[in-house]
Amino acid sequence: MDVSGNPDEQTTHFKNQKTNTMIYKFNIIEKILLNNDIIPHPFADIGSNVGLAKALGVAVKLRITDQLSSQPKNISAIAKGAGVSEKGVELILNCLNAMGYTEKAANDFRFTKRGIKMLDKSSPKNMLYFIEFCDWIFNSFSTLADTIKNGNPSRIYPEHFSSDYEWEIFSRAMIDLARTNVKEVTSKIKLHKEAHNLMDIGGSHGLYSIALCEKNENLCASILDLDPVKKYTIECINKKNMAERVSFKPCDFMKDDLLTNQDGALLFNIIHGFTPEQNTALLKKIYNSFNKSGQLFILDQIKNIEGKSQLSLATTSYMAINLFHHANGNTYSFNEIKMWCDSVGFHSTKLTKLNAPGFGIISCEK
Repeated sequence: MDVSGNPDEQTTHFKNQKTNTMIYKFNIIEKILLNNDIIPHPFADIGSNVGLAKALGVAVKLRITDQLSSQPKNISAIAKGAGVSEKGVELILNCLNAMGYTEKAANDFRFTKRGIKMLDKSSPKNMLYFIEFCDWIFNSFSTLADTIKNGNPSRIYPEHFSSDYEWEIFSRAMIDLARTNVKEVTSKIKLHKEAHNLMDIGGSHGLYSIALCEKNENLCASILDLDPVKKYTIECINKKNMAERVSFKPCDFMKDDLLTNQDGALLFNIIHGFTPEQNTALLKKIYNSFNKSGQLFILDQIKNIEGKSQLSLATTSYMAINLFHHANGNTYSFNEIKMWCDSVGFHSTKLTKLNAPGFGIISCEK
């Protein structure tokens, strides 16, 4: 049906389209969280269909999505603005239409509400860098067969990052992810009132530490990470006007000494990049850096946390193979992590689930 000549019919056609989602068997809680974008749709979409996820990544990388808005725009104008072929635009946007990010009427496309929120670069909740970084990950999977055959990757993080571009999309993708759950995560972290010094190990952007300092007026935080991420940390610190209480310390935390006299530490999305032996050694270093009653908070994808959730199982399984391929890492169960914590002296180890399927916070104390 050609509705391109009648604006009223075109609007009706747009309104009659359904907003799609991807192909997991979502439980009722996941459906609610997805429908309200508490679980960001790109998070689910990218892991469920490699072909459609690749189309989404290419649409972002080639700035096709930058040409779209809430207003209909024809394929020719979109292609011209992005500097790509009209045929390619139509095929790519048909894929985004299938995922619920765009609506189509005749030769016109526009963003859905989900598309505006997740793909419009002016949206404060856009996930553009996360999507582009996932596209980079998919490209690197071309050698996955060799990793599986050999039982170890040929290179490990950060050897994969050979350019400023790769450090940027990685760092900004981590910012995208942190924005989705920083309020939830920090609401579940209860620091002792007397806590003054917090170190954020491999903290990258530092958004979690910044938020904790905003909640705890006597707290100061140090972000320990590799030097290439410093500019993004400083950017986040300055945006929040927290330079007096949050600082960046260049550190290879597996090789270098940690800070001393610490009252707490964050270890977020770190243990999945290392072996059990390496994680145990790191936990021992953290334990030795703590004052009495120092608190450790580990955020990660937790194996066997899923119950009957297919999405949670898919998340932890995908992250396991992703981190194995890129870092010789894995996802680990609560019992495994608790055993490491207990072995170096920590006690009162407990698990708190997060809204994002497969994610949890494990806390323990010296």
